[in-house]
Amino acid sequence: MAALTQTEIADKLRGQDLDKWLALWWAEQGPAKRMALDLMAAAIPSPQVGSVRVLDMCCGPGDAGRAVFSRFPNARIDFVDRDPFFASLCSAINERDRISGETLVRDLLDPGWHRDCMTRYDVIIVANGLHWFRMDQATRVVANVCEQLRPGGSFLFLEPVSPETPFASGVATWRQAQPSQHKREDWIRFWSSVNGLLGYEYFDTLAQPDENGIGDQLSVFGWVGLLKAAGFDSIDVLLRDPEKVVVAALKPS
Repeated sequence: MAALTQTEIADKLRGQDLDKWLALWWAEQGPAKRMALDLMAAAIPSPQVGSVRVLDMCCGPGDAGRAVFSRFPNARIDFVDRDPFFASLCSAINERDRISGETLVRDLLDPGWHRDCMTRYDVIIVANGLHWFRMDQATRVVANVCEQLRPGGSFLFLEPVSPETPFASGVATWRQAQPSQHKREDWIRFWSSVNGLLGYEYFDTLAQPDENGIGDQLSVFGWVGLLKAAGFDSIDVLLRDPEKVVVAALKPS
C-alpha cells in the first residue's frame, strides 16, 4: 500500500480519542520526560511585552511546545516535524486545545526548512531531535536556530547524553543495574496503534536514522560546544541524569 498523504492521515485521525494517543505516546517516551519538559518551560525568561513566539522543532506530537503553552497561554507556537503522522496528530491536538500557530512538515536538512516560519522567535525548543543528525548536520541546524531567534531569545533542548570517555565504562556498568526508563512493549504498542489506524506498516516507510548520527554518544560538553560554535551565550545545564541532558542558552542581545 502506498504511504498516505498528510491530508489522508489527518482524515484518519478525525474523530479519534486524542487523549488516548497522547497516553500511548507518553508511555512510549518514559516517565521522566514530562518533568524535563516542565523544567524547560519554567526556565524560559519572561518576555517584557506581548505574547511569546515559540518554535517547537522536531515536534513529534508537540509535547514540548505545549509544555511552553501551559506557562504562556497567549503564546503563538509553530511546530515543525518531518513526519506526516506526528505533524497531523500535533495539528489535531493544537486545534482542539486552541493553540495558535502553524504545524509544518519540514526536513531540517533542507536549507529552506524555515520557509513559512516566523523569524525572531522568542523561544525555540527541541526535545530528542538533534541527536538524529550527524555532527556536521547538527552544527548547521543549531546555527539556523540562532538565526531564527530574536536577539536575547532562548534556545532549550533535551537530548541523550554520555559521560566523558574516562568515565563511560563505569557509568555503563552502573546503568545496567538500574531500572530502565523505557519498555519495549510501550514502543510496540504505540507503533502498532499507528499501523492499525493507517492500515499499513507506517514505521517501515520512515527514513532510517543515519548510522553516523550523534545518538547518545555526545557528552554534556559536546552539546555545549555546539551552542558556543553557533554563537550562543549564557549557556546553562538545567538537568543531567545518566540518560539525558537539558540545556538552555541565549542568543546574544
